[in-house]
Amino acid sequence: MRSIYFLDSSYIFALEIKNEDAHQKVLQNWATLIKSKPFLITTTYIFDEVVTFFNSLNLHYKAVEVGNRLLESPDIELI
Repeated sequence: MRSIYFLDSSYIFALEIKNEDAHQKVLQNWATLIKSKPFLITTTYIFDEVVTFFNSLNLHYKAVEVGNRLLESPDIELI
């Protein structure tokens, strides 16, 4: 049975923002986590928060990139 984890916006931000304090630690965690092929759950609120955050920084390309990854991943369910 696959493990199920909740994907929060702070984790996504730490993965995506290279100058974030926790970036390296989260990248190491992510590398370990994906080996177990987990099923990730997040909410439409988290999706909105992430996309809005990147857009507010005038990083539309990043908002679209991350938003598409969240929407298109077969391993992430938006609820």
